[in-house]
Amino acid sequence: MKLLVDLNHPVDVNFFKNAIRRLAKEHGCQIDITLQPRGKLVSILQQELPGFPFTSIGRFRKSLPGKICGAGYRCLRLLTYIRRNDFDVVASFGGIGVSHATFLLRKPSVIFDDDIEYKLGFYPYKPFATRILLPAQIPLQGRNIANYRGFKELAYLHPRYFQPDEGALGEYGLKPGGYVFIREVSKISMNYAHLETGQLAEDCRRLKGLGLVVVLSLEDKSLTDRFAPHCIILQEPVRDIYSLMHFALFTISSGDTMARESCLAGTPVIYTGGRYMSVNADLIGKGIFFQPDGDNSVMNLVDRLIGQSIKEKTREVVRQALQQEWDDTTEVIVRNILDYMPGDRPAAVH
Repeated sequence: MKLLVDLNHPVDVNFFKNAIRRLAKEHGCQIDITLQPRGKLVSILQQELPGFPFTSIGRFRKSLPGKICGAGYRCLRLLTYIRRNDFDVVASFGGIGVSHATFLLRKPSVIFDDDIEYKLGFYPYKPFATRILLPAQIPLQGRNIANYRGFKELAYLHPRYFQPDEGALGEYGLKPGGYVFIREVSKISMNYAHLETGQLAEDCRRLKGLGLVVVLSLEDKSLTDRFAPHCIILQEPVRDIYSLMHFALFTISSGDTMARESCLAGTPVIYTGGRYMSVNADLIGKGIFFQPDGDNSVMNLVDRLIGQSIKEKTREVVRQALQQEWDDTTEVIVRNILDYMPGDRPAAVH
């Protein structure tokens, strides 16, 4: 049984890593990995999945014309690679390139996604994927769409895979609940091209004035001088970034993935990315995910999170939902890939 997993973003490594290990060990799958180099993707992959072969195809481009041309070129390269190696199934998070190549080759593709609001990234591949897996809170149906309960982030933050380690704080001289975690994304992703990066620097200054230590994950290192007087700036890859999130008093994030990661790790979040995403609705409804609007400025929300002890509420809400509502997303990945392996009949798409 031959599986190809295609990675396009550093977080894709975390999403697939537990499923890759299980498919190889428990089901005897021969697994290859292709990737489009971006940021620390290669180093993270080598750290998390040592021994698994990978092939670099294409390169990350910043401009919209560059992305379009690069996607076309990468699709052709993937088509050649998949045909030459005769994979049984191809899986990825997001289907640009992969879905088109497998469609032309009449090979099954199992695609995971959670951002249908980014239309340029979702709808160009939607008709070509064999099966698309979306979190159930996303209101979209179709012949090739299936749903699961929960979030992509539970592929690596479910308690079966993540146990917070207070020892991760020692490297930075931190104490549980005595600091704030902040994530500032860059504008290189088209879905965040609208952001004015660096604006969280003023909030960092104010938080420091409240006596809070600020730990910052900064994607655009050219902004380092703006943040450095107010923050501990992390150098990626961080050994245990999710434990740093777990023990923080709260998180402020302009990136949606780290915003959800924070909640699922047990820490309330203020999301400053300015995007509406239906995948976040469950966390918003549970009162642990906040977005500035109107009179609710970032600092007003900070006062609310501290004054109402939202940290304790977040941990209890997440604990109950893990027991009663949300799936183990790694189990979802494994089950849906095996549906298309030789000898297995594809399950019905719901």
